[in-house]
Amino acid sequence: MKKFLGLALLFIASITLSGCYNTETTTFTLEDVQSQISSVYEELSPVTVAIVSYDTKAYDLSVGHGSGLIYDREDLEGSYRYYVITNYHVIEGQSYLRVLASKYYDAKVYALNEPEDLALLTFETTEDLQYFGTEQFDGEVFARPTIGSFVIAIGTPLDLDYFNTATLGVVGLTSNPKVIQHDASINPGNSGGPLFDLNGNLLGFNTWKRSTVVTPEGEISVEGIGFAISMLTAVPIVNKMRHEKKVVFEQPKLGVTVSNISDIIEKNYAGVRPEHIEESIKGVYVVSLTPLRPSEGLIFERDIITHVNDQPIESIDELRLLISEIEFGDKLNLTIRRYSLGVFSTIVVELTL
Repeated sequence: MKKFLGLALLFIASITLSGCYNTETTTFTLEDVQSQISSVYEELSPVTVAIVSYDTKAYDLSVGHGSGLIYDREDLEGSYRYYVITNYHVIEGQSYLRVLASKYYDAKVYALNEPEDLALLTFETTEDLQYFGTEQFDGEVFARPTIGSFVIAIGTPLDLDYFNTATLGVVGLTSNPKVIQHDASINPGNSGGPLFDLNGNLLGFNTWKRSTVVTPEGEISVEGIGFAISMLTAVPIVNKMRHEKKVVFEQPKLGVTVSNISDIIEKNYAGVRPEHIEESIKGVYVVSLTPLRPSEGLIFERDIITHVNDQPIESIDELRLLISEIEFGDKLNLTIRRYSLGVFSTIVVELTL
């Protein structure tokens, strides 16, 4: 990890940073910078985690990951519940999640805000883990970076072998108060990870980077343009999610992962139809459910959706087309064919999207 923190600082005499939690401007000399970065990493890497998603409840095959911050803890009877902030797109459509800190912990989606790309997860354990705390979420004044100030990004890029990698950059533009532009190296997997200043103040949460731009000469690659959701945006959203268990979506979604029946038989059952799929059935096969969506508790894995508002469907494309015509607040009737205890039954469920 120390190798990731090597700096090209030959021409820098001093670095000036200010934040609301250090009321006096702090000046770091060249000799101080290396130890300051190492100190911030040592203090804050234990509260930075990876968010790992899986395609089955057996947690045997990881299908992706992002990063996050353990920011709060709730005392339970004999254990603790920890709250983790990450990006919405890290957990979007994922049914099975784990938080990787010193080890893996099964996690649940607690609340989310799709428009602002933020989500809150929880996990429970008897272990006394380090967490960031809510001090920087309690007020209306946040640490704000200035152009040219140094920032530290911590996260897990690319794969889990790079767990809690630290990278250093400078702030490039702050004209949009909702985001922070910086050039600390971030890659797939860094999403949801925290961005700190050299005082250890939380500045925001890394969310994406610009990798290409289209010019009259064609598409060209871009380097060093990353973005983080600023605390100005994050604080009120996180507080609302934490205290109200608030869920906000941009568009109606059913909350199921589905497959064409022929595909599921071929992929999961080596082309041999299992007993829970009727020979002549038509519809789409439910592979998994997404937490906090309308289908939760009404539709289950291995159900087969045969009709949407009494219209028969036979493929994913037909289901997608019918769902796309639904508006927020509309009611939706789904006809389900379900196998349980050796018996097939037909069930109609009503959802409000």
